[in-house]
Amino acid sequence: MYRLIVFICFTLLFSIICYAADNKSNNGNTKNIQKVPDASFNDDYIVGLKAFEDKLNDVAIASFNNYLAHENKSRKAGFALYLLYQLYMAESDYKSAQFSLSQLANFNDSRFNKQQMLKDQMFIETKLDCIGAKNLLMSARRNEYLEVYAKSSCPMDKDVISLINKIDVSTNALYAVLERVQDNKDLVFSTYDNLRADKRTPKLMNFYGKYFYTNNMKTEFMALYNSYKDSELTALVLDDIWNQKDYKKYINTFNKEVKSDYNMQKVVYCRMIEASNKEAFNFDCNLVDKCIGVNSPDYNKNKLACYMKKEDKENISWFIGTLTNQETIKLCEYGKYIIGKRLYDSKFVHKFAGCQDKASMYKSLLKFKDYDSMIKLGGGAATDEDAAYMAIAYYYKGNTNQYNNYLSKVKDIDLSGMVKRTISRGGL
Repeated sequence: MYRLIVFICFTLLFSIICYAADNKSNNGNTKNIQKVPDASFNDDYIVGLKAFEDKLNDVAIASFNNYLAHENKSRKAGFALYLLYQLYMAESDYKSAQFSLSQLANFNDSRFNKQQMLKDQMFIETKLDCIGAKNLLMSARRNEYLEVYAKSSCPMDKDVISLINKIDVSTNALYAVLERVQDNKDLVFSTYDNLRADKRTPKLMNFYGKYFYTNNMKTEFMALYNSYKDSELTALVLDDIWNQKDYKKYINTFNKEVKSDYNMQKVVYCRMIEASNKEAFNFDCNLVDKCIGVNSPDYNKNKLACYMKKEDKENISWFIGTLTNQETIKLCEYGKYIIGKRLYDSKFVHKFAGCQDKASMYKSLLKFKDYDSMIKLGGGAATDEDAAYMAIAYYYKGNTNQYNNYLSKVKDIDLSGMVKRTISRGGL
């Protein structure tokens, strides 16, 4: 605003200086002064342009109107009128915009966006008079008019709908019409059946596919799906199979149709896991990520359970390696199974050191004669149980000093006796 005020003041000052200089040049001889036509309205044009640029709509509208009151035939007048109609549109003054737009028929300027002018013409009509809007549409039969009319609140009757087959309708215009006439199944299908190949855009095909499925037009849906597929339509195919409780077919269709770049709803992946469990099929454990999400509090348990079910030692080791000690403690029950089934890697055994009940883990490691892992599982020997099994491990490693050291820490008589019996027997 400050820049505009400075600009206006400068313009006025310049005009005053020029006026004073002109008077001085005449040396006060009023007889020689000739009356010059007032051209100050040209300043309004310049001020209007600047105000339009700065989005000072009220100032721009006043300036252009004042300019056009004095000049309405020049190229500048045409452009001022063009900007004025846009200003009225921005202000929702559709009556004034309509008047300005009608006057632009007398001008031709490469700066005019004629396609937008056509759309705005219909938009104004739909705001002011639906009957007038329909009359304009039916008489001119332009794609731009149809697209705007279909997106308005004006009624869609048979006359308007018939234009679909009478003019070269763009996909955007057709989509707008279809969204308004969804209750007429026969009409929607007829537009699809007559749709040219070059008009079958992904947006339209997706609309028709979802429409056919939602309206229980399964034959039409599958015919379309055989020629066009995307993630949403594939999800509908899988949904239909799931509702039939055909889990084997669900698995096969999922593996065949779901692309790696598809971003589908979680339910699609969760159903794949459930179907695989029902059919005893080994599914990709990455489905867990997409089913419950990596931020779910149950994610670690479900992911690890998937690898355990496959007895995938490599991925079990990798996954536990990605977890913190605090996260691993929540998986102690899984740790018993992993160690018991010898699916562990000694590198991560220490992460289970904080578990409360480790007896079965110690027994399995002792059975495997993995004394180093027993020591890692014992950690800092926080309990008598830890000290007892660490003493056993050091004994079998031949480290008598450490054996005696940890045995001395065992205060529980039963555990102390267990250590001695294990050593004398050569095992539990």
